[in-house]
Amino acid sequence: MGSKRLDLISDYARHGFNLRVDCRACRHTAVLNARELTDTCSKRGWSRVMAAVEARLKCRKCGSRDVRCGPSFG
Repeated sequence: MGSKRLDLISDYARHGFNLRVDCRACRHTAVLNARELTDTCSKRGWSRVMAAVEARLKCRKCGSRDVRCGPSFG
């Protein structure tokens, strides 16, 4: 069994995963297209490191930036 490193948003796209974003404040969950997010980061000159991507995201429901990201399996 192998493990996949998911240090960059482009790693998610390369392995075929989308990005699951969970709001810790209101528990809202969203699934973002990793390929589209990779393209957005590239076009805007943003870092593709997951810690930096996570820091830019906010919940659409409550506006909190206290979110947790991981792969979406489904």
